[in-house]
Amino acid sequence: MSGPDDGRSFARMLRVSALVLLLEAAAALVVGMVLGDTRQPGPDEEYMSALTFLALPFLGVLVLVAAVVVSLAFVLPTVWLGEGLGRRVGGRPGGWQLLLAGVAATLLVAYEGIWPWWPAVWGAMTAAALITRHARRGSFVTVLVWGTLAVLTVFMLGGIGVYTGLIEA
Repeated sequence: MSGPDDGRSFARMLRVSALVLLLEAAAALVVGMVLGDTRQPGPDEEYMSALTFLALPFLGVLVLVAAVVVSLAFVLPTVWLGEGLGRRVGGRPGGWQLLLAGVAATLLVAYEGIWPWWPAVWGAMTAAALITRHARRGSFVTVLVWGTLAVLTVFMLGGIGVYTGLIEA
């Protein structure tokens, strides 16, 4: 049964967008862990310092704030502009959002100076915009469940790859 408040709202879109960005960051962290564990540390390197352990609780808050800021500054405008261009100029909103996500990714990597990562940032922005576009009641839980399953699958496949020797340093 659907009620009067089942549609898309700003708060739902912001929550789903931030969640998608956090899940993408988790998947990137898992890939970094899997690929990072395959190489041996140098003689003067250590795995993790005590200061890193002290900063870990605050890192989650920092990443959440960054996801909300990126959602507000890039993802939500990409969704709204794509839908507006689809209505005014023609074409599918998803195509416009793909193009606008590329522009947003260009702005983001130009600001950070990480040009080799532009395709990954574009893919992350596009996925966040296209999933956020359909944010309705219940979308948060659906994205959380399927996104967590995707991150765990990446972790499992990476672990299998390291264990079997398919991923080497």
